[in-house]
Amino acid sequence: MSPAVLLPLAVLGAGACARAAVAAGRRRAVVHRLPAPSRGSGPLLGRPFPLARPPARVAAALADAGLAGADREPAAMWTAWLTAVGAALAGGLLLGGPALATIAAGALVAASLGVLRARRGRADTDLERALPAALEAVARSLRSGASLNQALGEAAAGAPGGLGVELRRVTAEAGHGAGLVDALDRLAVRRPVPGVRLAVAALCLGVETGGAQARAVDGVAVTMRERLAVAAEVKALSSQARVSALVIGVAPLGFGAFAAATDPAHARFLFHTPLGLAFVTAGLVLDGLGWLWMQRLSRIDA
Repeated sequence: MSPAVLLPLAVLGAGACARAAVAAGRRRAVVHRLPAPSRGSGPLLGRPFPLARPPARVAAALADAGLAGADREPAAMWTAWLTAVGAALAGGLLLGGPALATIAAGALVAASLGVLRARRGRADTDLERALPAALEAVARSLRSGASLNQALGEAAAGAPGGLGVELRRVTAEAGHGAGLVDALDRLAVRRPVPGVRLAVAALCLGVETGGAQARAVDGVAVTMRERLAVAAEVKALSSQARVSALVIGVAPLGFGAFAAATDPAHARFLFHTPLGLAFVTAGLVLDGLGWLWMQRLSRIDA
């Protein structure tokens, strides 16, 4: 079979396997929340799709990048990545032998590391964006006569993703004997972002000194919304540079894949000769370095 046919099939197969692993992880998360099935319930519910457990550092990096959390298990993402690497190795072996398989797997690993680096801190950013709405919910509960611990519990029920998990953890720690101030301080240690520190300071001040807690919490929510609006404006102003960096990084890969798929002589030279493999490796390395440099130039710390 010619490379013009094998290359699209390998790409489609890797994407399909990765999507299947992620979908299996989501189904597994739902099944874990349901009652245990009976013995006669069928093999699909009784025997969930096996998922590989990632190393601790990989799980922490996925959680920090916002790629794993309340609705996505780290094991599902890790299994999808391993499946994609296996598909890349198989496609490389079919197209050009061991050398191309090594290059394809290395390019996938480098691209995965680049994605993790580009999304570093995304979980904290998403949590900080959800804080104003949660603080407003806390203020409404306080005005209705609830205690601060009860108000945090009510806000946790409607908070999305990681923020809901953190607020439920705070209320659970406060309900099991730990002081509410200590539980909030531990939240600030776990999530050392400016918005969380500001919210924790306001809540702790209200616990220790009393006074108009709802008004203070509303003031913090307004301040955070203004900060987030400024950050969103800065991100919008830099969007053109970031899109340009993405196009500069992806365009050579797309052109190279198209040329290899439509020109058999070109593909034989690139994937079946030492000089061609050296050119492919050098091109991927230079393209990756250029993408990283463009990302650095377009990054703006708000």
